[in-house]
Amino acid sequence: MRILILLLFLAGCSVAPPRSVSPDTLFDLSGRIAVKYDGEGFTGSLRWIHRMNSDEVWLLSPLGQTIAHILKDAGGAVLTSQDSRQYRAEDVESLTETILGWRLPLQGLEHWVRGESRPGSPSNSSFDSGKKLVQLRQDGWDIRYGRHFENGSPKDVLLQREGIRIKFIIDAAS
Repeated sequence: MRILILLLFLAGCSVAPPRSVSPDTLFDLSGRIAVKYDGEGFTGSLRWIHRMNSDEVWLLSPLGQTIAHILKDAGGAVLTSQDSRQYRAEDVESLTETILGWRLPLQGLEHWVRGESRPGSPSNSSFDSGKKLVQLRQDGWDIRYGRHFENGSPKDVLLQREGIRIKFIIDAAS
């Protein structure tokens, strides 16, 4: 009974990040994330608002608490941890590697979650017989696509490179 009360309390403490209504929002994505790196792992939810000149990412625990809030703009990247500490770096990739222990490749990911290669960087792509992207190799990452939404956009995205595996299941994107 105590565990149920604790779980209900913790679930009540979770706050969903707000939906973006900004006209410069390119996409607003929510889903789940699983990361395996160096014998460690993280599983939870992801919320990502990608705007023309900034990104805002929330990494959430399975119960919905914010583990990390990441803001990237022209001034660099800031990660606010669960205990409200702030960390800064020039880019999200080095910031997440230093603070979380794994690299979130946001620069390429903004294209990969839409089933596109990142412009200006060489890539190799494979498509299925229905012309849906099933694999992409770019920037040292092997990106594999599983299921797709009816509109053809990816629902499952798996990123792998030596020492790390990141799986995204996209629940909604607008």
